[in-house]
Amino acid sequence: MLDRKEIVVFDFETTGLSALNDEILEIGAIRLVKENLDFVIKDELNVILNTNSPIPDKITEITGITNEMQAEYGVTQEEGFQRLSSLISDDTLLIAYNIQFDLGFLQEFYRKNFNPSYQIKNDILDVMAVYKDRHKYPHRLESAIKTYNVNLPNTHRALDDVKATFEVLNVMNNECANINKFINVVGYNKKYGVSGPKLPHVRYVAQYGGYREIERLTK
Repeated sequence: MLDRKEIVVFDFETTGLSALNDEILEIGAIRLVKENLDFVIKDELNVILNTNSPIPDKITEITGITNEMQAEYGVTQEEGFQRLSSLISDDTLLIAYNIQFDLGFLQEFYRKNFNPSYQIKNDILDVMAVYKDRHKYPHRLESAIKTYNVNLPNTHRALDDVKATFEVLNVMNNECANINKFINVVGYNKKYGVSGPKLPHVRYVAQYGGYREIERLTK
């Protein structure tokens, strides 16, 4: 599916939408290494992080993560960073669903815990861009799960979403094996523009949904 030796599929649950003002609440990630022709899971991360402020009621409603769960199971932001960053090397391909959102938080995570001027240089793959290229609205992860009859729930818990994302990617590769065309390409809604960091090595393409804009541009 991908001409890579190692990939990390990841997802964040957060206390809000702003990478600058909000915090990562939960990390889900799997590191996979290619053995022969298959990617094999080598590491799995599923951790709740402590935050400076109580979890907003709306976030608890969406994720099911409570202040009580955080008090019992939460680790520091620094520990969460160390555990996630240990899975990522310079050559790791980073994969997520709607990765532009997660990249903003990931970059701030590195800046707060490693280097204030850090910029992501890893190659990236946005699974939502692949799905959006092939299907009309809606484009949420639960839409992709339903479309492809993926037998994994979309619970808005980070690790569940990670596993669902990777399974959707596998199914879409079986449908059309052009996934490599989407590496370092992020689709965006032209009405709203690109939110979050714009990385120099990433191409940003306006996607309307279902018209294979990225596929045509990368032929």
